[in-house]
Amino acid sequence: MSSPFPLRLGVMFSLGMAGFRRQPLPLLAAGAVTLAVLGAFGVLAQNAFNDDRVVVGLVYSLVGSVLGGAVAYPWFHYALQISRGGVMDIFEPLREIAGFKDLFVCSFWFWAAFLLGLQYLSGIPSLLVLVLYAFYGYVVADGRAIGGLRALGTSVRLGQGRRIALFGILVLYAIFNFCALIPFSFGVNVVTVPSAALLFLITSSITMVGGAVLYDALVPTIGWDSQVTKR
Repeated sequence: MSSPFPLRLGVMFSLGMAGFRRQPLPLLAAGAVTLAVLGAFGVLAQNAFNDDRVVVGLVYSLVGSVLGGAVAYPWFHYALQISRGGVMDIFEPLREIAGFKDLFVCSFWFWAAFLLGLQYLSGIPSLLVLVLYAFYGYVVADGRAIGGLRALGTSVRLGQGRRIALFGILVLYAIFNFCALIPFSFGVNVVTVPSAALLFLITSSITMVGGAVLYDALVPTIGWDSQVTKR
């Protein structure tokens, strides 16, 4: 049985846009670091696949995804703080080593399950992984569930009874981020590549803030007070 959804999509999107407009630089900087790690290992993985070194390519893909997920800790932290409208200390997440460690653990299990899911049933298990663990980054950034495995479990609880709605939101935001590929309609060159990268940084940062808004809306449904950190 589905539970009532606590937030309208239009409100979530508009608040994500508003949060990005208020403080774009921290989001863009943190996002750039994350995407740089993912991109570097993505190139290594693609080169390995091109040389028919499938196992090496998969290892690069997993390592890059896990490291990229771990260094995304400031991105989640900034998105959460910006969505709440409070005063933000840019250096705060850089002083919290535990957050990086927890997110590393989360990222390992998330991407291991996601990549494994791609091998079966046309990748449908991977979609389930996305829906179940959509909030683990915010849980870690919020400092509520200490430990990566607890953060993953908390993410599952946050989406309880709302899986179909969450899947719909993921699809809509995926389409929104897909708009970053529009520059490539003019060809792949020295202008369109950085333009697409910048556009994706913007759309993904808006998505991050929108996800933080949804996270805070779901927090009371599991018995927590919203906007209260524990770490």
